[in-house]
Amino acid sequence: MGLCLSLGACALVEDVVPISHAVSGVTATPGADAIRVAVVAVDSRTEHQERISAKINGYGAEMAAIRLDGEVTDVVREGLLVELRSRGYHLADGGARIEVKVATFYNTFTSGFLAGRADGKVDLLVTVAPEGAEPLYTRALKGRGRKPIQVASGKNAAAALSAAMADALQVLFGDPAFIKALQDAGAIKAVSASRDSSFD
Repeated sequence: MGLCLSLGACALVEDVVPISHAVSGVTATPGADAIRVAVVAVDSRTEHQERISAKINGYGAEMAAIRLDGEVTDVVREGLLVELRSRGYHLADGGARIEVKVATFYNTFTSGFLAGRADGKVDLLVTVAPEGAEPLYTRALKGRGRKPIQVASGKNAAAALSAAMADALQVLFGDPAFIKALQDAGAIKAVSASRDSSFD
């Protein structure tokens, strides 16, 4: 049992893997091109800061580390930018500011009789605010990605974490309050700019 998950010496060799995010079937949000949005990502993890998973042997014991090729904050920030860009938002400073704090970004492997499982967990805290102002929106997101596996590899950990991040972002962009906050933050900035110009 679980021999397929260890593969001998492979469980003793660290993996370094990339993680990317792609969207499909997304349409532009009306008026998004008039809203400037900037994204900042912050690493708020309190554990597993040096890795995103660990290989396991046939008994479920942790073996070699699986590390991310790059920074977790860069992966999450790029995921948000991809989602925003696909919907037509203008990616620039001076409008709405999204801050995303990464609380968890980790995959856990579980061994099984015929197959194992990869469980990706991505927990985020997202706020939206006009630049330099108080937040209009705050939400904690819990993304989960699960897939059956035969090998506890970096590739499978990356796939589960990619699915977990996609799950969290799908919930975020499906929240009408988040979309409204982006619109309101842009509107507040536009009003502020027009008031400033009236004193010139």
